[in-house]
Amino acid sequence: MRRIDPLYALTAVLLVVTIGVLVATTSSGPETTATSRSASAYDDGPGGAGTLRHFLEAMGARTATIEGDTFSIEPDTRVVLILGAIETITANDAERLRAFVRAGGTVVLATDLAFLERGALDLFGVRPGGFAAPGRHALAAVAFADPPARAILIDRGISVGGPRTTVLAGDDRSPLIVATKEGSGLFIAVGSLGPFLGSGLGEADNARAVLNLVKPALAGGLVAFDEYHHGSHPTNELLVLVQNTWPGRALAFVVIATFLYLLLSGRRIGPPVPLVVRPARSSLEYIRGFAGLVRRSGRGEIARRRLRADLQRGLARVYGLDPATPFDRVLATVAASDRERAARARAIDEALRSPLHEAELLRTVAHIENVVTPAPGVAKVSP
Repeated sequence: MRRIDPLYALTAVLLVVTIGVLVATTSSGPETTATSRSASAYDDGPGGAGTLRHFLEAMGARTATIEGDTFSIEPDTRVVLILGAIETITANDAERLRAFVRAGGTVVLATDLAFLERGALDLFGVRPGGFAAPGRHALAAVAFADPPARAILIDRGISVGGPRTTVLAGDDRSPLIVATKEGSGLFIAVGSLGPFLGSGLGEADNARAVLNLVKPALAGGLVAFDEYHHGSHPTNELLVLVQNTWPGRALAFVVIATFLYLLLSGRRIGPPVPLVVRPARSSLEYIRGFAGLVRRSGRGEIARRRLRADLQRGLARVYGLDPATPFDRVLATVAASDRERAARARAIDEALRSPLHEAELLRTVAHIENVVTPAPGVAKVSP
C-alpha cells in the first residue's frame, strides 16, 4: 500500500476546514438559528439579535440588513447597528460609516472584545479599555429619559472611552456606553453585546435603553443591522468570496503557502515519470548522420579529401612506407612492383580531385578497398 505524504494529508484537512468555515459564515437567511453568541439579526435564539429586530419592528421602526458583495448603507437609513462583528471592519468600511454619521446618521457599535471593530473605533476616537464588571450599570438620566431607563444589566463586556467622548453609562473610570459627535450625526460605542441579545433584552432596563439609542429611526427612518461583517456575502462568484471575506482569504493563503512550500522544497507532485530508455546507436548511424550533414551542406570535398588520404595511407602501409610519405613517391614505389596498381591508384586520386555524384563516390570507396588490399599470396611489406 502506497504511503500518503503527511504534508498532503495536512493540506487536505486545512482545505476542508477552511471551506466549511467559508460556507458557514457566508450562509444567511431568515431560517438561520444558532445557540452561540452570534448577535445576528437572523438568529432568533438567546444569543442572536433576531428578538431585538422583532421588538424594534413592533415599536414602529422599519428594519433592514446590510449585506452583499460590498459594505454600503441605503440612503433612507437613520441608524446602523453593528453588533459583534466577526469580520474586520476595514478602513474603507470605517470611512463609509464616518460619511454616514457626518450626514446626520447614528451608528451604534456594540462589542465584547473590540478586536475586529478597532478600525471604526479608532476613526471615531474611541479607545477600548479593560473588562467591565458584570451586573448593573447606571445610565445617564438625560440621554435615557424617553422612555425612562435607569440601569442596564450585562453579563460581560469591556470599558470604552476617549478624550472626545461623552459617557452615557458606567462611571468615569469604567465607562460602558460612550458617544461622540461627528458632523450632524452621532457615533455610540457600547462595551457589551448583552443588552442587544435575546437573552439580555428583557433584563433590567435593557430594552428601553436600546430603544433610546435607536430613537432617530422611530419617526419613520430605517434601522439597518450590519450582517455584512457577520459574513453575509451572498454571491454566486467564488472570486468575490475569496477576495472580500476573511475565510476566503484564509483559503487562498493556505493554497498559496502550500504551493510555494512544495515548489521551494522540491517535493514531487504526483508519481515519478520513468525515463525513456533509448537503445544505443550503432557506428553506422553516426556515419550516416555525418554523411547527411556533408551532403546537405554541399561540402563534398571533405569526403573526397578523406578518401584521398585513406588511399595514400593504405598504399604506404602495404608497401612499408611512412604514412606521411608524399603520394608521388608512394606511386613510384608501387609502380616498381605493380604498374597496374599504381595506374589505378593514380586514376582514383585524379577522380577524387573533382566533385563526384554520391553513387560515383561510393564506387570509388570500393575501388580504394581493392587497390589497398594486397593480392592473394603477396605478403604485406613491413617497414
